[in-house]
Amino acid sequence: MRGVSYKDLLKDKLDPAILSRIPRSFDIVGDIALIKLDPELVRYGPSIAEAIMSVHRNVKSVYARFRTVGVERINELTHIGGEDRSETIYVENGVRFRVDLRYMYVNTRLSTERLMIANMIGDHERVLDMFSSYGPFSLNIAKIREAEVVATDINCRAIEFLGLSLKLNRLRGVVYPVCSDSYYLDRVFGERLRFTTIIMDNPTNIAGFIPVARSLLERGGRIIIYVLADSLDEALKKVLPYAGKGLRFEGYRVVKEYSARSSIYRLVFKDNQ
Repeated sequence: MRGVSYKDLLKDKLDPAILSRIPRSFDIVGDIALIKLDPELVRYGPSIAEAIMSVHRNVKSVYARFRTVGVERINELTHIGGEDRSETIYVENGVRFRVDLRYMYVNTRLSTERLMIANMIGDHERVLDMFSSYGPFSLNIAKIREAEVVATDINCRAIEFLGLSLKLNRLRGVVYPVCSDSYYLDRVFGERLRFTTIIMDNPTNIAGFIPVARSLLERGGRIIIYVLADSLDEALKKVLPYAGKGLRFEGYRVVKEYSARSSIYRLVFKDNQ
């Protein structure tokens, strides 16, 4: 329905006070829509889902999305309409991803950031994607670069789906999925493997993992760290005590507004030894 929003279809079905609490926007991952709702609004879910699917004909399933929980960073979801399934395939920057939204966090709004990082990587680099989940950074890199990427995550279900996504794409590089707690990667790799670039995308819990990343970094290599903070100064204060004297701060980018006060910062450090 061109020119009609899903909220327009709800005007005659919901009280204006309720309608005002329902967000205008939502995310679409493949053929599944995810909308943030307060728990008490879930009872209106069937009407909301019907309206979304009426406006977006490609959407076959709708979920209410709540907070992200646990070390595996999984969204709490409630099915509110359409097909009762959480698996789908979506395309980002020409890369096809198979995902299960009940078991992994998917944010399609970071596709530009992931392509920017892929373009920063050179051919023949060895890259460690420390909190890879289903592999959005890893596959974006391997799509355009002849690089070796080791993708690790504690969420074994996400790693399993990364393996499935590898079969959907023609890649220039190679991706090796590894299910592991990042705290122990230095033990997993020992002295055998060092990386030219390490990506650390775990913005809310990053500091304690930085010494592990440093131990796995090749001389002259770089670490790309994502941090949730209110300012650049705060972001650096969260990282610098763990970075040590051997890393030089190279630059930053504000990637995404997280809340009214906080944003996700991308910090780049280079080995200076």
